[in-house]
Amino acid sequence: MKVECGTDVFIARSLEIGAGGMALENASRLSVSQPVRLLFSLSPALNLKLDAVVWWKRDHRVGIRFDPRDPKCRLIQQWVEEQIKLAKTPPV
Repeated sequence: MKVECGTDVFIARSLEIGAGGMALENASRLSVSQPVRLLFSLSPALNLKLDAVVWWKRDHRVGIRFDPRDPKCRLIQQWVEEQIKLAKTPPV
């Protein structure tokens, strides 16, 4: 995923994602309360660009909170719910 923070742009690795935010690795240069823009894909057909803020930092991880007013948060929630359903589906 690409992280934009002012003029600084870098690549980070997402660890977890939910409708409200995500945890990142390789983003320790960020500070709590710092606004960021995230560019990432949930699938080949679903590329997203979201404004967010750094919510927490600990153990080389950074928690990002998506802007709850952004309608793309609903797309993320739907994608997460679909992934949960797929994980609960027994193999054939």
